[in-house]
Amino acid sequence: MIARNVSQSLVDVLDTVSEAAVGGQELAYYIYAIARRKAMSSGLPLDIAGIDPQSRVYTLAFGNLLAVVSTVPLAEFELDVLKENLADHMWLRARALSHQAVLAELLADYTAVPLKFCTLYVSEERILNMLEADCESLGSALDRLAGATEWGVKIFCDRQRLVEWASKSSDALEPLRTRISKMSAGASYMLRKKIALEAEQLAESLEHSYAQAAHVRLSKLVRAAVSQPAQSPDVHGQSVQMVLNGAYLVDDRHLLGFEAELAELQAAYTELGFRCELTGPWPSYSFAVIEASE
Repeated sequence: MIARNVSQSLVDVLDTVSEAAVGGQELAYYIYAIARRKAMSSGLPLDIAGIDPQSRVYTLAFGNLLAVVSTVPLAEFELDVLKENLADHMWLRARALSHQAVLAELLADYTAVPLKFCTLYVSEERILNMLEADCESLGSALDRLAGATEWGVKIFCDRQRLVEWASKSSDALEPLRTRISKMSAGASYMLRKKIALEAEQLAESLEHSYAQAAHVRLSKLVRAAVSQPAQSPDVHGQSVQMVLNGAYLVDDRHLLGFEAELAELQAAYTELGFRCELTGPWPSYSFAVIEASE
């Protein structure tokens, strides 16, 4: 058995779409997720606009497995057209936001394995065949996600503030500060340069060690955790550096404890220039892994 993630954000599904084109159909069937109703769900049917706003989202069932789908115009997703559309940032952004909106609507009433952006089938029958063929692995994936929700934690660091703290307050540089206090301004010039350099180096080390320590502490409270690559400022839109981009599958019953731990981390390191940001809840993008035969 091998593990495969089924929720990566932009994937090559052109072979699937070209198969739909060969079938000569006017519509394709876009799948957002494989889901299961929560025990305490409202029981109301879905009432969500799909990735094509003219089509409503509905479900196809095999046992207690539900494929969350809507129809899309095949002409928009044919092989050659889709290649062009994926290169069109306006088209891509609008469809990606619609895909995300559908997944977000599922959070309250469904446990869901989110599928890749642009996962399409040529018919409802093919979807039901997929559910039947993969029912065991899909059911296991949903069991692992049931009763838990993905949350994100981003930790940012104001490097300049951390450098200033290191140069003035860190124990590691205390011997140098003591020596300077006993020297004249002229005599201490080179020593001050040395402190500035070592404070920069210490700050870089502290960024990494704090991020790792925070991730370890948070990971102990959750079912699963993963540290993603940190985003650059041009992506996250802030002037400071991101030092942790973590995702955590938090048991719903333990969310308050998770939030309290994050608040303690924030309180302990605010003075050093660190800031923690909790994001979510999210569909389980980072933990939607199914077991498939090789």
